[in-house]
Amino acid sequence: MSTESPGPPTRARRSDGATVLYVAFAVTVAVALVVAGVLTSGQPRSWLAVAVLSGLGIASWMLRGANVGERVTLSFLSIILLAAAVIGGPVGAAVVGGLATVIQVDPEKLIVRVFNIALFSSMGSLGGLVYRGVGGLDDASTMTSAGRILIGVGLPLIVTDIAQCMLNALLLAGVLRVATGSPIRTQVYKLLSTTGLAYIGYGVIGFLFVVLWIPARVGWFSAVLVLAPLFVARWAFVQYGDEFRAHESTLRALVTAVETKEPHNAGHSERVAQLSAWLVESLGLGHKEIQDVRTAGMLHDVGKLGVPTRLLRARRELTDDDLVTIADHALAGVRMVQDIDFLSGSVDGIAHHHERFDGLGYPAGLAGEQIPFSARVVAVADVFDGLTTSRAYRPALTVSEALDVMNQRAGTQFDPLVVDALGRALTRHEWTPTVRSDEELMAAGVAIDHDEPETSDLLASRPDLRRRIMGAPGRSLEAVPVVPVAEGLS
Repeated sequence: MSTESPGPPTRARRSDGATVLYVAFAVTVAVALVVAGVLTSGQPRSWLAVAVLSGLGIASWMLRGANVGERVTLSFLSIILLAAAVIGGPVGAAVVGGLATVIQVDPEKLIVRVFNIALFSSMGSLGGLVYRGVGGLDDASTMTSAGRILIGVGLPLIVTDIAQCMLNALLLAGVLRVATGSPIRTQVYKLLSTTGLAYIGYGVIGFLFVVLWIPARVGWFSAVLVLAPLFVARWAFVQYGDEFRAHESTLRALVTAVETKEPHNAGHSERVAQLSAWLVESLGLGHKEIQDVRTAGMLHDVGKLGVPTRLLRARRELTDDDLVTIADHALAGVRMVQDIDFLSGSVDGIAHHHERFDGLGYPAGLAGEQIPFSARVVAVADVFDGLTTSRAYRPALTVSEALDVMNQRAGTQFDPLVVDALGRALTRHEWTPTVRSDEELMAAGVAIDHDEPETSDLLASRPDLRRRIMGAPGRSLEAVPVVPVAEGLS
């Protein structure tokens, strides 16, 4: 399996010039590795074998699985490159990797195609160089002992597999860094955590491929013998991709329902989800935490489906009863999604995103690190997006102005650690304030939004209201496990 990026994501795109320079660097690396292969190993022993492997590589690339995540696709090219490192040597493997990505079914930008050619050519060359560098046998055709095959071919292939996996992750993380500002460490961890085990499994298949081709003298027909397990694995990844997209569709359906009631807040959930993911990246957490917090940000206001529309668009000052009703949206959201298995890691973030670091929030009055980590992140993202969005009673704050407000409230309303992460994230990613039209603002009403810091301060100063919120009918915190995950963040 190999993981490739079909071009830089569109959000938070950095300078195209920087991306071009990085792709030029990747091409330079590819050329340098090919030259090193020529100097150390010369031409492939069999160009016919290279041609067969190239055909397999092209087929693998054209039949690669559909997207299974954030613009990441799966193919079987890495197993072909691993076998090519032994059968074709560094130069042959480079040819296999380069040719595999030249033919495209769907049109792609030239820069994307060039990057993919450089990436897989580099993986092939490096594989061949590493295999021979760690003592891999140049000619395994005379090996008849299982022990000698394992030592002379198997162990070097393990090192080769690791080297190809790491190069793949590093080059992809680099292009994502220059294109979107995503931290290299986070992207490398994300790629390795989601594809590393698959590389190991496919490495075993690659070893069997080599053994069948050379010591067993099956030759090119060994390609047929490995098709079955390859396509079984491909089918499994495609199923995962289908499941992932089904989950995304479910989330967007819920968000669309909320935004139908609050059209003036369209896009708020998506922006909070994106900013929440950036915050967790800045804190150095892993892919699972990023996904859980992102989902919590996406669904943090889903409980508004149970709030009367007249309150969400109120044209008068909200009464105490109104505030209590609106405040119940946090736990109402939990009641809606807590039985959906794939949302289990996001429930705490939804339930507690209105808690305050000083303990004067709701619905449980938690303080400090008692508040689930995901909720502390979503709280910061939620309010920051609100501050940088136009309201009927004030214009959108600039990024600098909103960040000043967040810093002033660190330690009272917000976790200082998360506010610091916000500052770092905004230096890496571009954030544009959301300016609403006059028509949108007229439909929004004039009541102060529940996400405004002033509303949080009002409830913090009114213990009577907080008691009413905590004792609201239908409230059930017992069904909402609080699982802090802040360990390791200091």
